[in-house]
Amino acid sequence: MKQLLQKSRRIAYGFILLAVTGFSTFAQRSVTGKVTGSNNETLAGVSIFEKQSKRGTTTALDGTYKIDVPANAVLVFSFVGFKSQEVAIGNKTNVNVELAVDVQALEEVVVVGYGQVKKSDLTASVSSIKGDVIKEFPVSSLDQALQGRVAGVQVSQASAAPGGGLSVRVRGPNSILSGSEPLYVIDGLPIYPDNNALGTGGNRQPSNALAMLNPNDIESIEVLKDASGTSIYGSRGANGVVMITTKRGKEGDGRLTYDASYSMQDIARKIDLMRADDYMKYINKLEVSQGGAGRYSASQISAAGAGTNWLDAVTRQGNIQSHQLTFAGGTKGMRYAFSGNILDNQGVVISTDFKRYGFRVNLDNDFLGGKATLSNSWSYSHLESSNVPTDRGGPGGLIITALGLDPTVAIYDQNGNYNYPSYDGRFSINPVAEAKQGYDKDVTNRIFGTSGVTFSIIEGLKFKTSIGVDVVNANRKSFYNSFTRLGRQNGRELDKFNRNLTNLLNENLLTYTKTLSKGHNVDVTAGYTNQHEINQYDAASSWGLPSDDVNSMNLQNGAKPQTPYSGRQEWNLESFIGRVNYSALDKYLLTVTVRRDGSSKFGPNNKWATFPSAAIGWKIANEEFFKNSKISEVINDLKLRASYGITGNSNIPPYQSVSGLVPFNYIFGGQLAAGYGANNIANPDLKWESTAMLNVGLNTRLLNNRLDLAVDWYNTKTSDLLLYVSIAQSTGFSTVLLNSGSLTNKGVDFELNYKAIDKGSLKWDIGGNISFVRNEIADLGKSTPYFASSPSGHLGIDGSWVEAGNPIGVWRGYEYAGLFKTDAEGASYSAKAGYPKYTDVNNDGKYTSDDYKIIGNPNPKFVWGLNTSLKYKNFDLGVFFRGVQGNQIRNLQQSEIGDGVQKINQLANILTDSWSSENQNGTRPVIDGRRDFISFRKSSFFIQDGSFIRLQNVSLGYRIPVNNKFIRSARVSVSGQNLFLITKYKGFDPEVNNGGQSNLNRGDDYDAYPRARTITFGLNLGF
Repeated sequence: MKQLLQKSRRIAYGFILLAVTGFSTFAQRSVTGKVTGSNNETLAGVSIFEKQSKRGTTTALDGTYKIDVPANAVLVFSFVGFKSQEVAIGNKTNVNVELAVDVQALEEVVVVGYGQVKKSDLTASVSSIKGDVIKEFPVSSLDQALQGRVAGVQVSQASAAPGGGLSVRVRGPNSILSGSEPLYVIDGLPIYPDNNALGTGGNRQPSNALAMLNPNDIESIEVLKDASGTSIYGSRGANGVVMITTKRGKEGDGRLTYDASYSMQDIARKIDLMRADDYMKYINKLEVSQGGAGRYSASQISAAGAGTNWLDAVTRQGNIQSHQLTFAGGTKGMRYAFSGNILDNQGVVISTDFKRYGFRVNLDNDFLGGKATLSNSWSYSHLESSNVPTDRGGPGGLIITALGLDPTVAIYDQNGNYNYPSYDGRFSINPVAEAKQGYDKDVTNRIFGTSGVTFSIIEGLKFKTSIGVDVVNANRKSFYNSFTRLGRQNGRELDKFNRNLTNLLNENLLTYTKTLSKGHNVDVTAGYTNQHEINQYDAASSWGLPSDDVNSMNLQNGAKPQTPYSGRQEWNLESFIGRVNYSALDKYLLTVTVRRDGSSKFGPNNKWATFPSAAIGWKIANEEFFKNSKISEVINDLKLRASYGITGNSNIPPYQSVSGLVPFNYIFGGQLAAGYGANNIANPDLKWESTAMLNVGLNTRLLNNRLDLAVDWYNTKTSDLLLYVSIAQSTGFSTVLLNSGSLTNKGVDFELNYKAIDKGSLKWDIGGNISFVRNEIADLGKSTPYFASSPSGHLGIDGSWVEAGNPIGVWRGYEYAGLFKTDAEGASYSAKAGYPKYTDVNNDGKYTSDDYKIIGNPNPKFVWGLNTSLKYKNFDLGVFFRGVQGNQIRNLQQSEIGDGVQKINQLANILTDSWSSENQNGTRPVIDGRRDFISFRKSSFFIQDGSFIRLQNVSLGYRIPVNNKFIRSARVSVSGQNLFLITKYKGFDPEVNNGGQSNLNRGDDYDAYPRARTITFGLNLGF
């Protein structure tokens, strides 16, 4: 009986619930309307939800909305920058709402080190890029989002290969030998993007250390450029700091967003080379010059035709696919954002691919009645890349080989086997076989994130403790079978490399915000941090393998195992930080910052150092005399600021201050004996490089707040440079690492944003920036001038020249002065008519190193970017130009395929432009196999203007007018990247840098991966 009563009760409850639900459904009504601002402008994207059920929608581009709600519902209207408004519907079916501006909410907040500051209260030089801007112009890596967007920031492409590394300089290079990349702080976790230390190395440029970060996940990027902003990071702040904040959930219904794009790529610029028939004529000229009779007959030349274009054979149309799902929302006590993404890039060179699979979780939970918040930001990325040897030059470099290989030889013989033409008699190679038969794959798994708890202790006082983790596991496997050059040379070769990196961070921060009295506010931050990293790697190689099947070969299968190697590097950084922000009467600003760092990298006598800074700001526009003047009618806001501080550079490998042991072998009594010896001289006084910066800035808004201008002038000096100094050979060593010398960077940054039109459905914005910087080595201290290591020993050229009074990276060599017109004119220089002539600096009648001059400078005079955005109703158009002016490129690629000496393919114009007795107006040296080409390569002939203007991006989008219970928004777009280039440079692209992240070999172009032109089709759906 009891069970029957319980069953009857459940049935009754069910009917009641059904009746209530049915009544509620029956009582549903559609409410429509329009949302506008106080100036009657339509507001798109306003969040509207029913207060009880949280059921919601958003307004369309014309401000209209439609929502189904029960009778007597209350709708909540909310939008960024406006005050939220609640409206009781009653019996209404049409409700129009006007939202009032929330002046306080409109105040932009800027992320700085260990906190946030209202933009109007900034005393530091900070530039911001919002995530919406990044999304408008598709990029596949974070570094690309910085290109041309921020004054004072130059981004160089170390490799245009998929996933290739980039190099960033903030206000010029601040070191000669130490790293000069900025510090990146991603959701509070600082990392240094050393492409070598985070990758797997090998015979190509390292991959991008920041490739794991999906640009679509970024909410904002802030670049801290002066000491006031960067000294809070102390020993790692000298090169600037890039703050990256990823997207987080906000209170409201969960929203699902799908982003997809497909891109087609092809080589933007090609290099014209000789056809087979012209190559034959060229070879005949060379052999005649060397006393031969010529290799090819006239009939062979006439029948040769175009021959093989090896560059076309190793390139293809590339493509990029990208897909991302994002689910974000939240309740009053919890906010969440989940995203998953896939990126698949097939490069324009065959067998070059990059894939990224990523997942991100950002989760915020309030507890203890809202007195505490647990914040989590975690991501996992899985990266895969297939590679070929490029961006390095030398024997086997795929691009330089394809450019210089004999075009008279076909790719395959009559039986379908690979042909192996000779490369100037030095080695035999087929670049198609290298790309298709070689196997070179990287796989990287990375977990990156932070978790922190923030407690509100009393009003204004908060304590936050957090942990951060960066775990990298990278593996590389390469296999060269019998079809490849190394495989034939070494009887097949198998190489394996493994890296495991763990970086742990603990931070503990106290912040206190207090209004001392009316108009006087103070914000204090104090804390302790500890960061520890262990980086381990090992590699092994084996030769003499029995099979061409990569999947069946293991290291033990080789008859000639090579000596393996391994290593372990560990460092620890312990820090105390403090900062005070003070504001008086909303007119006068003061920021004082100090950080004390202790690092295991430096000598026992200099483990600790202090890095202070101070900054002031004056809001002139808030002064009564300014408000009462007529100039206030034109200038709406005006702020003057100045800062000075000291930061450090600790970006050197560990153990440089101590003397390590390495194995040595000696012969004793005719027997081989193994032992150990020191690898360098210890220096217990080794310490940080120290950078002092003075910055004076001006921020102003004019023309009814439509024009926003920021100007910064800065002067930096880096002292205690880490340089190798020559010592007596009797010590057993030739050099020792010391703190010696200084350098300076001086410059001006301009940033401008202008709202040209903002009327209803038509909006037109223009933004631009330009920066000037002059770098100079002021003093080498105990070190002496020297040539940096050569970017290519094969070419026989020197690295850049390091000497006080010059910028970093300049080239020194012979100044090209034309051609000798007669044998007699060149006799004393062992030269003949048509040979290159150089400036004889000391007039001694011969060419030696005493005649070297500074012949080129890779540092630009200025860098600029210009973008414009036009929106009309459902359409949006964006155009982005950027450029570099006044820099030079050393075209080492053409020094090989354009020297007129070697028996490799040459530039297409070599026959028509070279001097000869019949062509004495020729601009290139005579084709002569006896001519000294090493001196020619060391001359200014191959130093070329690297200035350029690039149409970086054009994007056209259309928002489809849809807003129903299935799809709330939809946008389609088409965009083009690198659509055209204006430059005098003769290579693939002037934006090239074989030196990677090194300051000493910037602007060298050799074996560069060709840059692509990209057309992208995009789709965005909101559910």
